[in-house]
Amino acid sequence: MKRMMNIALCVMLGVFFIAAGGAKLMGSPSQVEHFAQWGYPLWFVYVTGFIEVGGGVSLFIPKTQRYGIVVLSITMVGAALTHLKAGEIGAVPVPLVLLGLLLVLAWVMRKDPGKNAANQ
Repeated sequence: MKRMMNIALCVMLGVFFIAAGGAKLMGSPSQVEHFAQWGYPLWFVYVTGFIEVGGGVSLFIPKTQRYGIVVLSITMVGAALTHLKAGEIGAVPVPLVLLGLLLVLAWVMRKDPGKNAANQ
């Protein structure tokens, strides 16, 4: 069950972040407009897109999943704060839900210390 939840979360979050980051990397006009409204420079759209695509891809690679979770979690905190600062209260739940799912994934992936001690 734990393994299936891990796989499902990795696939779901990975696909989402690759798609969201891909839109930024392709210079989606709506993304460019939002970043400009928030006061960020144009290059930040592409940096954010690269982080999201890279983090999404990392969720498919077992050795890099934890790094992806950390980077994407920090990015979602930044996204939530950006929406709050811009007064876009209705947009805040999206990055917070994604952050919550990333934290659930981290929790599911944690090592069970009791299990490791029993195997030694």
